[in-house]
Amino acid sequence: MDLLKKCVSCGKYSLNAKCACGGETKIPHPPKYSIGDKYSQYRRKEKYG
Repeated sequence: MDLLKKCVSCGKYSLNAKCACGGETKIPHPPKYSIGDKYSQYRRKEKYG
């Protein structure tokens, strides 16, 4: 299943790895939540200092 990706330079959505403008595309969706997330402490530390 392919997710929509958003171009970092122009903001358009695409299914390809590269946008028509030549910019890189990234997945704009947040990662799936999990109770047993082993990296949550690092994300909180990065967000809140």
